[in-house]
Amino acid sequence: MATAKGKKATGTKEFFTPRPSRRREDADPQDGGGSPSQSPNSATGTNEGDLLVFTTRMETLFKDFSSALSTRLDAVSADIRKDIQEIGERTSHLENKMSEMANAHNEMATAIESMEAKLLQCTTKLADLEDRSRRHNLKIRGIPETIHPRDLMAYVTDFFTHLLPGVAHDTLLMDRIHRIPKPPSAPHKASRDVILKMHYYKPREDVLRAMRKPEKLGSQYEHLEIYPDFSKATLQQRRMFRPLTTSLREAGILYRWGFPTKLIILREDVTTVL
Repeated sequence: MATAKGKKATGTKEFFTPRPSRRREDADPQDGGGSPSQSPNSATGTNEGDLLVFTTRMETLFKDFSSALSTRLDAVSADIRKDIQEIGERTSHLENKMSEMANAHNEMATAIESMEAKLLQCTTKLADLEDRSRRHNLKIRGIPETIHPRDLMAYVTDFFTHLLPGVAHDTLLMDRIHRIPKPPSAPHKASRDVILKMHYYKPREDVLRAMRKPEKLGSQYEHLEIYPDFSKATLQQRRMFRPLTTSLREAGILYRWGFPTKLIILREDVTTVL
């Protein structure tokens, strides 16, 4: 039992003996049991000193790194703040410019709307003046090309006399009469229209009123059509009502034109304006 306890004590001592000392004892077992060159306390002191030096050095390094990092971050932060300030100033400048441009655009839009309204008014007035200058004119479609230009007045006078039997020839006086070029949409073989200016306004209206009764044309003049002479702008506006006016004529409903271009329908003592 004593031997076992001695071995156990020896093993415990070896376990707690510092590693360098134990290695030296194992390496030189014949040294006569002399004391080791370095005691455990001195080795521990050396390790603590090295650790203290290492710790101090690490603290210094960390302080230097922290100082350098702080300096760098301060510089970067200053640059970022400067960039943000510049961007803010540029954004503010752009916003001011956009506000000025928006105001200018709104003013221009208002001015353009006013100018468009004035232009439409001027265009309408010009079309009305042009229509008034043509109010004595008539356009006749269907007169054969075989009728010589110098014979047009006599031919048309006979035609008007046929439409208005009781009218004196003096009232059917024409200031001028001639043919006009065909529109691009006209058939190739179609004859050119004839335009004339009546000296008196009432016979012109009587002729147009007589043309509303096709039976008055007879077989001799059934191929002829008569239209009032209007400006191009008025004709374009009236063409938009063509489907409606065609239906009104087929239904026998009376209508007339107003100014600016509008359709006035008369039926059963009720007036409808379109």
